[in-house]
Amino acid sequence: MVRSLDELSRRSFWEEWGAVRCPGLVVLGDGREGGIIGGDEYAEMVRVRPGLHGVSLPGTGHDVHLERPGVLGGVILDFLGQGGS
Repeated sequence: MVRSLDELSRRSFWEEWGAVRCPGLVVLGDGREGGIIGGDEYAEMVRVRPGLHGVSLPGTGHDVHLERPGVLGGVILDFLGQGGS
């Protein structure tokens, strides 16, 4: 895991991010609980991919999938058009 994170600290992936053409969903922690994507970085993500859909889940940090799995599942299903609402 340390080796895989090492590359993330040495270079950016904006070129690869900008090349993605499918719809995108970014699920963010609310920042107060230790989320890793800050407002400036998220703004750049949207600038590079204007159709990006982003959701911030209150009361969560980096481990949204562990902290609020049911809510995360609903967000993903809604994004995929399967939310039933």
